[in-house]
This record gives sequence, C-alpha cells and structure tokens, in this order.
Amino acid sequence: MLFKNLFDKENYKYFLIWAISILLSIFFKLLGFLNSEVLLINNYLILLLVFGPSLVVTIILVLIKNLKSKKN
Repeated sequence: MLFKNLFDKENYKYFLIWAISILLSIFFKLLGFLNSEVLLINNYLILLLVFGPSLVVTIILVLIKNLKSKKN
C-alpha cells in the first residue's frame, strides 16, 4: 500500500528531482576533488546556498498562487 502511493504517476516528478539533485551533488563533489583551488567559498556564497533555495521555492509558490487567483 505504501509503495503504491510512492510510485503513482503524480509522484514521478519528485523522484526525478531527487535523482537530479543526487547526480548534481556527486558531480560537484568530484569537481571539488579534482579542482580544489577553483571552488573558493566566501560569506556571500554561504548565504546564497543557505537562503537561496527557500527564496526560489517561495517565489515559485507565490507566482503559482497569483496565477491561479487571476484565472478565477
């Protein structure tokens, strides 16, 4: 029952996002091992990495809500 809900057609996009994020993290990990001098970390980069994803998700949710309210 649990796995039936996990593998419904609506949930495939979440598995795709999960797989892409894992592949990106592996890519950046390998890139960091191969070219460690290229990846410099400063305070602005840390702020972007911490608050960036939540800001993007918030903007997307607000835009979707506004578009749905304008249609009605």
